[in-house]
Amino acid sequence: MTVHFCDNLESHPSLRVLPHSAIEICLYSRKLNICNIKMKIANLRDIRRSWLLHGDPPADGLETQLGLTVYRSWQRCLQSGLDAYQRQLPDNILSGQILQTRIEQRRDLIALAKPTMGYLHGLMSGSGGVIVLSDHQGVIVHSVGDAEFISKADRVLLKTGASWLEKHRGTNAIGTALFDRMAVSVNGSEHFLENNGFLSCTAAPIFEPDGKISGVLNISTDKSTHHPHTLGLVKATVHSLEKQLFSANEFQYALILRVHNSPEGLGSIGEGIVGVDESGIILGIDRVALSLLEMKAIDIGVVKIQQILDTSLEQLFDRAKKDSAKVHALRMHSSKSLFFRASLSQSYAYHPRDSAAPDHKDFPENEGVVESGALKQLSRMAIQKTLEKTNGNISLAAKLLRISRNTLYRYLKSQP
Repeated sequence: MTVHFCDNLESHPSLRVLPHSAIEICLYSRKLNICNIKMKIANLRDIRRSWLLHGDPPADGLETQLGLTVYRSWQRCLQSGLDAYQRQLPDNILSGQILQTRIEQRRDLIALAKPTMGYLHGLMSGSGGVIVLSDHQGVIVHSVGDAEFISKADRVLLKTGASWLEKHRGTNAIGTALFDRMAVSVNGSEHFLENNGFLSCTAAPIFEPDGKISGVLNISTDKSTHHPHTLGLVKATVHSLEKQLFSANEFQYALILRVHNSPEGLGSIGEGIVGVDESGIILGIDRVALSLLEMKAIDIGVVKIQQILDTSLEQLFDRAKKDSAKVHALRMHSSKSLFFRASLSQSYAYHPRDSAAPDHKDFPENEGVVESGALKQLSRMAIQKTLEKTNGNISLAAKLLRISRNTLYRYLKSQP
């Protein structure tokens, strides 16, 4: 961590308005903070030498000194047989056609993340660093950053094609975030491999609405420029990407609920989003709503919204049909009160399933006009994911997408 000193601290603008005693307190606080940082670095070096080099961990306080996340990660690395002081870099990097196939499998996520990553790079430009996107298995599929820092990152294989799972690269933000399924910062010597000790890395997993991890967003800089606010920046960025992923999957849902614990929060970045089917099963949800509704990821695709909210599914659909802009106060079965907006998904509005799905061969003569409108509401990602879900069964995919088989077939033929 870089600590900036002022030759004459009493002349610093932020201190001029303080009484002399307050200045002394401020100076003392700064000195104490610097001492704490130096002590932590010294302790970390001692722990590395005794535990990772000589195999003799200190008897007490390891979890407190390292932090639970790093402590448990180091344990996993040792159990997997990694050598923290190995000189040769692990050879786990994809190239050629194998890498291109991996990138192609995540092209929709890359396309979604690229503009945001470019924006972050603009904010960080000149400060040294790289913004990295990995897939759900820790393989880097896209990166952007300052040329000078990228050359340093390349030396430890922080580049496209490299796997940054813990079993390959030890404790690191990407691999540890994947394992713990949460945002993680790993700074300097907290990295298990000594070679990575110059890095400060912060990463968060990007979740699909169904609870699966789609990828990981990571910001890496030199450890001397580490800033604790980077964690918040990464979390907010990933939250924005997850909202975009939800929008790309809206075709799967019948009803969309936007939720917050205050009416003013609806429409803000802090609102949660829930997608349910005709029977009320929650098929998609972001992490904000997951917390607000007191759910766990394992509940997605199983729990019904009427099991959580003290209202009927019919009432929710009625509210969505009458006025999607209106704010509703609803109580959970746990007695917790929340505020909602309810709306029908665009694809459901075209073909509501109030009855059994129609036989597509019996569509009226204006089928092409109606379905071309419905098709415009579907992203290429949505169509691709549905085909993957049905193992390429066009008829079944068409039913799930609420379009005819012929329309889907014509669409697929038109694609390069």
